Amino acid sequence: MLMWHSKAMRVGSGLLLACLLRVADASAQDFVVAVEESDNHPFEYARGDGAEHGGFHLEEIDQVTASLGWHVVYKPMPWQRALRSLQLGRVDALSYLARTPEREAYTVFMPAAIQHRQYAGLFVRRSQRRHFPESSQPCTYAGYRMAAASNYFYGEVVQKAMHSCWQIEMTASSKEEVFSKLLAGRIDIAVAYGTSLQSLAASMPELETQVVALRQPRWLIGDFYLGFSRKAMSAQRIASYLQAQQQFRAGSSYQRLVRKYNMKEFLP
Repeated sequence: MLMWHSKAMRVGSGLLLACLLRVADASAQDFVVAVEESDNHPFEYARGDGAEHGGFHLEEIDQVTASLGWHVVYKPMPWQRALRSLQLGRVDALSYLARTPEREAYTVFMPAAIQHRQYAGLFVRRSQRRHFPESSQPCTYAGYRMAAASNYFYGEVVQKAMHSCWQIEMTASSKEEVFSKLLAGRIDIAVAYGTSLQSLAASMPELETQVVALRQPRWLIGDFYLGFSRKAMSAQRIASYLQAQQQFRAGSSYQRLVRKYNMKEFLP
């Protein structure tokens, strides 16, 4: 009887150890996040293999995953490939993602995972500024040559204008290409996110003196999310992340992060 009891104790201890190892392994597993291969300062940037990174979004992810004991891996890639990777479950999440019906088929969007709120604006060459009206009515700009980067979502107001009244070119794959066209005089107006000049300050410093945003058109794009892959992320793992994020956002470290990147006006 004593031998059986001792054996049962050893078996029970072994099972407990196995369970603990599984939990430890789960908590230490990689959290793979796709990010656009572009400098989207102040929101996010990742260079090379992703080890060099920063910005409001990614610093928050760093803090949250650290509290969970997860090892976060950032994968910089072109935007279209990032969307495809999320769809196929090759990554766990994609940062800086707008919510659309098409993306909902392969992405879990949670209100708690909103990273910031963004706006769309119109940008012109500073030397030509006086030739452009300032209006909140999109079709006011119907007669101008315009361009925007493809595969970006600009909000319902802008998307409708793109299809109804704007003469707009959508062949550019990045905002850098759009602003290069503007500087070269190939277009009159660049359609881009309101923070584009800040995000391109390092890579295109000439924009600071040569390009200006029109003040009046400031159309709400919507909320941007950390979107979770339906194929790669379980409901339990998503819940664990969001619970840790909630705790982080309730603390002083999050408020310091908001102040560091001057993000107060972009929070939902």
